[in-house]
Amino acid sequence: MLHIFAAVLALSDPAGPVVEVRIADVIADPERYGGQALRIRGQVDACYGFVCSICPEEMTPDTADGEKCLRIAFDGFVSEEDRAREDEGGYMPAPWHEVEKLFRFSVVTAEGVFNPSCLTNRPWPREPGARADDVVVCSDRATTWQSVRVRAVHRRLPSNAGLVFDRERGGLSPAPESVSVPVKTAYRDYLRLIGSDEDDPSAVFIPELANLKPGLASEEARLCICLKDDCEADWPRRDVSVWARTSNDPYICHVALRTDGVWRVFPE
Repeated sequence: MLHIFAAVLALSDPAGPVVEVRIADVIADPERYGGQALRIRGQVDACYGFVCSICPEEMTPDTADGEKCLRIAFDGFVSEEDRAREDEGGYMPAPWHEVEKLFRFSVVTAEGVFNPSCLTNRPWPREPGARADDVVVCSDRATTWQSVRVRAVHRRLPSNAGLVFDRERGGLSPAPESVSVPVKTAYRDYLRLIGSDEDDPSAVFIPELANLKPGLASEEARLCICLKDDCEADWPRRDVSVWARTSNDPYICHVALRTDGVWRVFPE
């Protein structure tokens, strides 16, 4: 499945010879590789929406450093069939959500064309005397490795071992019974409502950083459903496992909210 899906993800094949290179070498001398088709092996992480990072595969959560990674755009990962369908006026599905599930927290070998602009025109503001036309203004999610094809998937990592550079997401801690019991009860009520007899093991967690605007009189929790017999050693330790899901994990987590004293679970 992974290799079949990887084979159709691309804008077009990179033109010219493909140069095999390390991420560190590209970052150290970006102009040298500008416009070249590069083959890079690394860990795909920090996927949110259209953009991911590819990082050295030896990097761990304890040594994570986004400045040592390259940014990849998902908006170019479209199959030739989908592109032809769009050219004919039809609907072209957006594949990035599936791509995230397949490649987030995975070690891959991929090929793409390198654009050094957002590595060589920083920091901003520009130096005194520089013309505005000579400076590229780059956002935090600007990409440098483009028209990428994934050639092989070598290893899959659980999200607990993946790299995360999103400061808005914190850790998860086990919820006390005063929270876990009503949350599980609310979920069972939901299952009865839809006629499901699901009885998988579950656990409830409290997020370190709630995703709510200040002033809202609500509480948050995460209800996680185990997809195997026992997830005791595998439960998520960070909230990114809820918001940046991956098929590498043996659980599915849902958001639970308590408003006006009542807990509700919101399955995807």
